Amino acid sequence: MSNAQTPDPVPVRARPPGWARDLIAAGAVFLTTFGPLIRFADQIALIGCVVAGLPVALMFVRRRFPWAVLAVCVLCFVLASLTLVLTPFSALPTGIAIFTVAIRNTRRTTLFAVLGVLAVLIPASVLREWEMLHPLTVLVVVMVGFFAAAGDAARTRRAYIDQITQRAIQAEQTREAEASRRVAEDRLRIARDLHDAVAHQISVINLHAGVANRTIDDDPETAKSAMATVGTAARRVLGEIGDLLATLRAPGEPQPLAPAPGLAQVSALVDEFEASGLHVTLRLDGESVDLPPAVDLAGYRLIQEALTNAHKHGSAPRAHVWIQRDEARLQLVVTNPASSAPGPDAPSGHGLVGIRERVAAVGGTLNADLDAGLFRVEAILPLAPDTSAGLT
Repeated sequence: MSNAQTPDPVPVRARPPGWARDLIAAGAVFLTTFGPLIRFADQIALIGCVVAGLPVALMFVRRRFPWAVLAVCVLCFVLASLTLVLTPFSALPTGIAIFTVAIRNTRRTTLFAVLGVLAVLIPASVLREWEMLHPLTVLVVVMVGFFAAAGDAARTRRAYIDQITQRAIQAEQTREAEASRRVAEDRLRIARDLHDAVAHQISVINLHAGVANRTIDDDPETAKSAMATVGTAARRVLGEIGDLLATLRAPGEPQPLAPAPGLAQVSALVDEFEASGLHVTLRLDGESVDLPPAVDLAGYRLIQEALTNAHKHGSAPRAHVWIQRDEARLQLVVTNPASSAPGPDAPSGHGLVGIRERVAAVGGTLNADLDAGLFRVEAILPLAPDTSAGLT
């Protein structure tokens, strides 16, 4: 997961509402249009009043009909050049209209709109420029270009802010999804560890409690031995649960944990099953190599689960464990007589499912099947990463 931090969204300053912006635009157009007319024109005809007043009213609908407002403003400029006095601010309504168009369209569209507007405004302003003897055409071009550039800059800034905001939202959603995934993985791991650590000891407690109950009257010594085994298994399961729960403590509450079990403890595991009445034959072949911790734990849990199933569901109280390892892989085989294979619905719960997940997590394979009255669990766990895929 990348450690790059998502940039903070650009702060957006509060803007006045749309009607207030329209009112400001209309007020600016009104003052810059009628102010010069009242000062320089002796008498304004009715058509002149319409031409001068229409752009003021259009400022209130420019955001709803930007293209139509732009076209009417251009037309009013042309009519004003024929019937009224043009001033440096006569192109202001057209500039505001082009700003509205630019903020809602792409830069290419805005450029074509500006060229079309100037193709109409420049000839009309040039005709009056000779009469008024001031650079009116330059002012018109500058005003239209300024408002077009301002609209395009505002559109770009809005798009940038929207993009940054969307990235922040996606980053937050990604963090939440990652947190949910980690929680789900932790729950699965805890459930799997709880089953692997507790199921065997609970089975031992249940079995020996039944033996003690049946022999307490006729064979007190056997009952006493069974109860001693029950006590030992109970202490172990409490220790396993305590270690598991200690992993859930807050970081500020350190708790010493016992080392995770591995194949070095298989002999002790076999002795436990022997004491429980299951005769186990253990065979070790291959080189004595250091195992990765995950592989070591997965191998131990597989043997523990397989022997637990053999103890509970086997048709005869015996099992065989074969461990073969070399520099490349670890092979584990556990067999026992059985009349049927323990499935996910067996009393042992989802032990084989959990073991299959453990084996898959370290890149191994697991086969469990019943053949000719013999239930066989075989796993192959790689001890080195497979790099053949990268050589093709």
